[in-house]
Amino acid sequence: ETSAAARSERQVRKALMDAALAFFRGEVEKSSTAKAYCAGRGIDAATIGTWELGYAPDVGEALVAYLKREGHPLSEAKTLFLVDGDTDRGYSDKFVGRLIFPIRNERGDVVAFGGRLLGDGVPKYINSSDTPLYRKSHVLYGLWQARETLRKSRRAILAEGYLDVIACHRAGVTGALASLGTSLAEDQAKLLKHWCDAVTILYDGDAAGLKAADRAADILAAEGLIVDVATLPAGDDPDTLLQRDGPAGVERAAAATQSPLDFRVAQLERRLETTDPAFWVELYDLLANAPTELELMRQVERLAPLYPELRDVVAARKALRTEVMRRRRPAKAQAAKGQAGVAGSPRRAGLAIDSAELALLCAYLFGERRAEYHALIGDAQLFVTGAAARIAAAISDAFPEGPPDGPPAHWLDRLDPEIVSQISELDSDRLGALNEKFVGDAVARLQRQKADRLSRAEAVGDDDPLSKSEKAKERLERLKPDERNS
Repeated sequence: ETSAAARSERQVRKALMDAALAFFRGEVEKSSTAKAYCAGRGIDAATIGTWELGYAPDVGEALVAYLKREGHPLSEAKTLFLVDGDTDRGYSDKFVGRLIFPIRNERGDVVAFGGRLLGDGVPKYINSSDTPLYRKSHVLYGLWQARETLRKSRRAILAEGYLDVIACHRAGVTGALASLGTSLAEDQAKLLKHWCDAVTILYDGDAAGLKAADRAADILAAEGLIVDVATLPAGDDPDTLLQRDGPAGVERAAAATQSPLDFRVAQLERRLETTDPAFWVELYDLLANAPTELELMRQVERLAPLYPELRDVVAARKALRTEVMRRRRPAKAQAAKGQAGVAGSPRRAGLAIDSAELALLCAYLFGERRAEYHALIGDAQLFVTGAAARIAAAISDAFPEGPPDGPPAHWLDRLDPEIVSQISELDSDRLGALNEKFVGDAVARLQRQKADRLSRAEAVGDDDPLSKSEKAKERLERLKPDERNS
C-alpha cells in the first residue's frame, strides 16, 4: 500500500508539472509581448518549440485558476514551486510576466522551471527551489537536448544560463548545457562524468564568469574530466555573440580553448604587470600546481625571458623552476608522508641517473645547441644508467631525421607519456650553469667511460659489445617501470 501511495504521489506531481508546462506553452502563443521579446533575441518559432519555451502571464493567479479548473491540488502545486499561499490566504502564481524555460532531468521528466522577466525589474530570473522532484545540484539544463551529441562526441560545452545554451544549440554547438547558475556543484560534475569525458567551460567574459570558470575547472578535474576553458570578451556571452557574429562566432569561441593553467596565467597577466613582484609570487604558486610537466615547461619557456633582473634566459629558466619546485616540495613531502602510512602503498623511486648524463640530457632539452648533441643522444653505448638510456632512445627514435625545433613543450607530446613523466623527474637542481664548458666536460667523461667499457669487453673476449648493449636495453624494456628505476 505504501508503494502504491508513493506511486500515486509521483503521478500527481508529474501530472502537475506537465499541466503547468501545457499552460505556459499555450500562453506563449497568445502573448504578443512574449513573441516580440523572442523575436528580438533571434528566437524563432522552431526554437520556441524545440526548447518548449512558455510564458507566465502578467496576472497574479492565471496558473492557479488553470490548475484549479483542471482538478490539480494547489497544496501539492505549492510543494513544486508553482504557486504560493495557502487555503486561508488564497494561492497566487510563482511566475508572473516571465518567459518560461522548462527544465527536464536526464530521464526527460519536467522537474522545474526558470522564468525570465521580460521588462525592467528585479529579480531578472526566478528559478524553482528544491522540491520533491528537483534538486538543483543534480540537474543540468539542456542535458536532455544535448544527450545524443554527448553520446557521440563525449564532450560537453558548459555555459551559464538558459539563453546561452539555446544560443549554442542554434549555432550548431549542440553539446551545450548549463549548470543552472554560475556555481557548479560536485554532483553536477559527477552527472557530467556519466555522459562525457571532456568539458569546455564557456562562461561569460565578466569578472563573475571568469571566477566561476576557475572554480568549475577544479570541480570538473576532481571528477577525472578533461577540462579546457574558452574565454569570451568582457561583456559577451554566447547569446550576444550569436546575435552579433552569427553561428560561426559561437563556434569559434567554443573552439578557442586554453588549459585551466593557461587560463589562470592569462588572467594573472591581465591583472598584474610582469614588473610587479606580486606577479611572480602568484605565478610560482600557479606553476607549482601544473598538472603535467609539459604544461609547466611551456610556461617556463614562455615567461623566462621576462624574469626580473636576469637577462640570461637559461639562468632565468633555472631560477623560475627553482622557485616553483620549492613550492612543490612541501606538498610532495606531505603526500609521501601520507603514502608511507598506508600499508602496501606503491612508492615510485626517483630516477637513478649519472650527473654527466643529466648534464647532456638537460643541455639537449633546454639548451641552445640541440643540433650538436643529437648524434650523442642517439649513441646507445654512451649512457650508463637505464633511465638515461631509455629517455635518450625515446628521443632518438621519435626524431630520426634530426633534432626537433622549439622548446620541449612544443614536441614532448610525441614521446610516450611514461618517458615524459621520467623527463619531469630530471633533477636539474643538481647541475650548475649549463654552459659550453660544463656540458663539454660531461660529454668527455661519458665518452671516456664508454671507451673503458669497450676495452674491458674486448679484454674478456666479447666480440660484439654493441650486441651486448642492445641486449641490455631489451632487458630494461621488459622490466616494469618501478624495477627499471631501482
